[in-house]
Amino acid sequence: MRTSCSQVTRRSIAWVVVYLLFAQTTSAITYMSIEPVPSIDLVGADDLAAIRGIGYANLERWSQRLLDDCHIVESVVNALTTDLAIRSVRLGINTRVVVAAGGFEGRTNPSFVFTVTDSGAGSVSEADVNVLGNALGYVLNQGSTAHFSPDNFKAYAFPLDYALVTFRGTLTGSEAQDFFELLGTIDEALFSGLFAGFTQIDLPGSTTNNTMLFLQPAASKHRFITGLAAAVAEEPRASYSPLKNNGAPTTKRAGAAFPENDWLAFPDGRQFLDNVGGSAQLESELAGLRQLHRAVVDSLLLAIEEDRVDDYLTAFTCPN
Repeated sequence: MRTSCSQVTRRSIAWVVVYLLFAQTTSAITYMSIEPVPSIDLVGADDLAAIRGIGYANLERWSQRLLDDCHIVESVVNALTTDLAIRSVRLGINTRVVVAAGGFEGRTNPSFVFTVTDSGAGSVSEADVNVLGNALGYVLNQGSTAHFSPDNFKAYAFPLDYALVTFRGTLTGSEAQDFFELLGTIDEALFSGLFAGFTQIDLPGSTTNNTMLFLQPAASKHRFITGLAAAVAEEPRASYSPLKNNGAPTTKRAGAAFPENDWLAFPDGRQFLDNVGGSAQLESELAGLRQLHRAVVDSLLLAIEEDRVDDYLTAFTCPN
């Protein structure tokens, strides 16, 4: 099925929720989120429905296997660093990646969510954030990725309002999905409406990804704030931010950019690759990692077809 330009833009705008700077922090943080579930333009509607049909918990297990057993993100960073396409990204030091939840228009999927220190000594440069996002979008067969400048909503093309819901203690991806669905019972437009979505993040100073960042969908700001605050009121562990001086809920605003690739027009991923740059050797290595990702997707589809998803995930081995 061909994805129209408007659909790609809608999807891209939705990913703004994956980037945020918490205003009270002393160092700037960029959040980057990229789904391991491939674009519909590459697997087709039926296979995508089959993948989503195994449920969030199984998709989270699969994503974790891809991250931990196949080392897909680490391999991309190593390839880019060796080629000098990036110079400042240090996994585990200034860049952290986890599997966390992301919701979009009524669906919740796992995503690779990056927390990137982008200011101060030893930080990641803006150029390297851009290269890494494009490289991961290519390798993970995505339609779009995003990087976000939270300090200045005029920095990128899309100035968007957002609000935060933070939970006491830990927050699992399934619990985030449950809260998203609770929000839908209060106001459907904030769950399955145009641009409705969230990403599970860790605020600076937090040791867990216990915050859900919601962007304002195609609904009024009043409706967005009122509905989200009502959902928070029904969840004892949740709190809403930001708040006005009088304690009333409000929103903040930031800006985002969305590198993307139209796989139907550019089946070789050229739009992503042109933003990565680097040598022919790097392009070859990234192509190999992209094929690895597709092999893992195909192995999941085979397990679904043979009705052995649990066994497959338990005994998962990364393809050679």
